[in-house]
Amino acid sequence: MPDAVETLAGRLRWQARGCEVLGSPFYARLLESATADLEAGGPVWDVLSGFETEDRGSAIGLRLLAPVHRKVLAGELAELDRHYPSTGGDGDATAAWPRFREFLEGNVAWMRKELQRPCQTNEVGRSAALLGGFLEVSHRTRKPLRILELGASAGLNLRWDRYYYQSVDGSWGDDSSPVQFTNSFEVSPPLNYSSEVVERRGCDLNPIDPTSEEGALVLGSFIWADQLARLSLLDGAIEVAAQAPVEVERIGAADFLDRELATPRDDVATVVYHSVFMQYVADPERQRIASALARADVFYLRMEPAYPLFEVRLDDELLGTSHAHGTWVRWNVDSTALR
Repeated sequence: MPDAVETLAGRLRWQARGCEVLGSPFYARLLESATADLEAGGPVWDVLSGFETEDRGSAIGLRLLAPVHRKVLAGELAELDRHYPSTGGDGDATAAWPRFREFLEGNVAWMRKELQRPCQTNEVGRSAALLGGFLEVSHRTRKPLRILELGASAGLNLRWDRYYYQSVDGSWGDDSSPVQFTNSFEVSPPLNYSSEVVERRGCDLNPIDPTSEEGALVLGSFIWADQLARLSLLDGAIEVAAQAPVEVERIGAADFLDRELATPRDDVATVVYHSVFMQYVADPERQRIASALARADVFYLRMEPAYPLFEVRLDDELLGTSHAHGTWVRWNVDSTALR
C-alpha cells in the first residue's frame, strides 16, 4: 500500500504542477488537496486505489476531476456551483474542497466506474498547432487533402479548416467562424498558403457526438473549470460540428489505418494525424500503427508531448512547438522556407 499511495500521490502532484503552469490555479489547488487526502487515507484513496498500475500518461488526475465537473455543469452539485468558475462561481478552491471531498466520500463506487472512462479532452485549440502542418502539405503537393485523424474523440479537430486563425503576420480561414484563434501564435506558420480538404475521417475507441446534450456535457467536463476561454472555444466548435457533420468511427487506430491506406490514392495528399494521443496507446497497437504508416505514401502529422513543450512534427521534421492546449505556438521558420 505505501508504494501505491506514493505512486498515486506522484501522479496527482505532477498534474497539479501542470495545471499551475498552464494557468489553472483552481484545479492545481484541488489536486493538491486531493493529494493530501490520499496520503491521509481519505476518500481519494478509496476512489483511486488500484489505479496506481496505470502509466502517468493515462491522466488519472484529470479523470478524477472530470466526473465531478460534469455533475457541476449539469447543475447537480449546487454546493460546488458557487465555487466553479465554469458555472459562474468564485474560483475559491479552498472553499470548494470540503464539498468535493464530501461528494467523493458518498459516491466512491460511481467515481471508480467513471474512472474507467479514458481522458476525452478533445481540445479544439490544438487545431492552431496543427494548422501549419496541413498548410505545409498543401503547399508542397499542390493537391487537395484527405485527412485521417487517430483518436479523434468528437472530431472537433477534423474541422480545423472551418475555424479562423489570426496572428500579427496575417490570417487564415473563415473570419465569420464561431471558433476564432486570435492569441495562439508566438511565431505563426506562413498563413498565405491555400488548402482544401476534400475528405475527412476519424476513429476513436469511444467516440463522442458533440451535437448531443450528453456529448457536449462530457466534452465540457474535461475542460479545466477555470479556463473559460477554452470552454468558449469548445462551444464554438460544437456549433461548427452541428453545421458540418463528420462521423468518427468506433474502431481501433491500427485497424482503421489498415483499411483506409490499403489502396493508394494519387488524386489527394493523405495526411494521417493525431494530437496528444500516443500516450494512451499500448505498445502492440503503436507498432501496428507504425507499420501501416511505413507501408503507405502518406504524410504523418502529429502534436505530442516532449516536456516541457509539445512538438509538432511532419514525418521526421520538427515544424514547431506549442503548449499542451495549442497555445503559444512557435513555428520553426527554417522548416517552412518557401519552396
